[in-house]
Amino acid sequence: MNHQEAKDLLLTLLPEEQLNLIKIEVFRLSWQGKGYNIIAEESGYDHDYVRKSGSSLWKALSDALATNVTKRNFRPLLETRLTESSLQRPYELEYPGGALPFSSPFYLERSGEEARAYNEIKQPGSVLRIKGPRKMGKSSLMLRVLDQAESEGYQIVKIDLLQADRKILSNLDLLLQWLCLQISTQLNIAPAMDDYWNPLMGSKLSCSNYLQQHILAQLDRPLVLVINELNLIFDHQEVSQDFLPLLRSWFEEAKHNAMMQKLRQVLVYSTEVYVQLDLNLSPFNVGLAIELQAFEDQQIAQLAKSYGFNWQADGMAANPVTYLRSTVSGHPYLTQLALYSLASSQGFMESPMNSLKDIIKTAAEPKGIYNEFLQQLLADLTANLTAVSGFRKLHGSKGDVLSSIESYQLERLGLATIVNGKTLACNQLAAKFLLKQL
Repeated sequence: MNHQEAKDLLLTLLPEEQLNLIKIEVFRLSWQGKGYNIIAEESGYDHDYVRKSGSSLWKALSDALATNVTKRNFRPLLETRLTESSLQRPYELEYPGGALPFSSPFYLERSGEEARAYNEIKQPGSVLRIKGPRKMGKSSLMLRVLDQAESEGYQIVKIDLLQADRKILSNLDLLLQWLCLQISTQLNIAPAMDDYWNPLMGSKLSCSNYLQQHILAQLDRPLVLVINELNLIFDHQEVSQDFLPLLRSWFEEAKHNAMMQKLRQVLVYSTEVYVQLDLNLSPFNVGLAIELQAFEDQQIAQLAKSYGFNWQADGMAANPVTYLRSTVSGHPYLTQLALYSLASSQGFMESPMNSLKDIIKTAAEPKGIYNEFLQQLLADLTANLTAVSGFRKLHGSKGDVLSSIESYQLERLGLATIVNGKTLACNQLAAKFLLKQL
């Protein structure tokens, strides 16, 4: 038990104003079975001062626990009490994985981003863009945006491009008809593509006419159209060069078309677009962009409290907050998973830091908490030769420059961040695992 852990433990029992440096040290060293003489010697305080501080501490603990607490009995007494309280977490634990339910106490609001997103979908013809690597919280934020849209009485259509066959994604005409069919089906409107699809007009204009004249014309309230995993289109350059400008055209059309003002687009994707587009044709430089970031120390400390850990974000290396953030680069899902695993441990935890290190030490092993995530990441990486090439360059010693596509592919996987045009490695735990496998 280090000084910070001793303080954290005491703060579960006493208010901070009743503690000072010497009381925390008396507690920590007494926990190790040391007498006042040794405590005075190791701490550098006068023996009488140490003894008086100890007496004051035991009295405060006696008052707090309504039982007689002494230097002799405090450890077994507190271990029993804290073991019982550890089984009574502030909230019932939820296994991390998919989108967090709207009422989940384990969801952290992101500096007002939710409020900005809620306001954006209220704007006629708006475009809301949510960007972030896999398991960074896009689905959880999207769920809250849709809940807000529902509370406003809006119609909602969610298109997930993961559900589209590859032959559909690689053919613009098939993709747009598939899109129109999905919209009709989810709104319980009879499909009528044959009435609007005209080869002479082309697929894009046919789709726009269908959306405006057959869908929006029948709605008496706004329609929120979510397109999830939009990045899957980026791999099909010819389709992207037509489909993405189509989304932009709907935004522009809404500026002077009352019917198109009913449409509010929510585009969810995992990396910057790497398809060459004219800035005036791209949907990625209009509307509101929300890029999900890794957790910072304060957010991890706040989340840890939901799991029953009273950790402070002081930037010290011995602090579990600092250790966890540096190990997984503040990745929201990996952070949640570590805290869930730690909170699920049975019995009294003398050193959360050591317990956390033990969990992380075996995290990549077959039965480790991160194995499934890392194996999926390995499969995604090795299935993409461009990403593999970029990953090797990023972690090589030659200082090779990554191509823009290599950088974006690594960003999509959460293995790099792009800052001011520079590609930086992140998530040392994942990188270490992948380097061993490649």
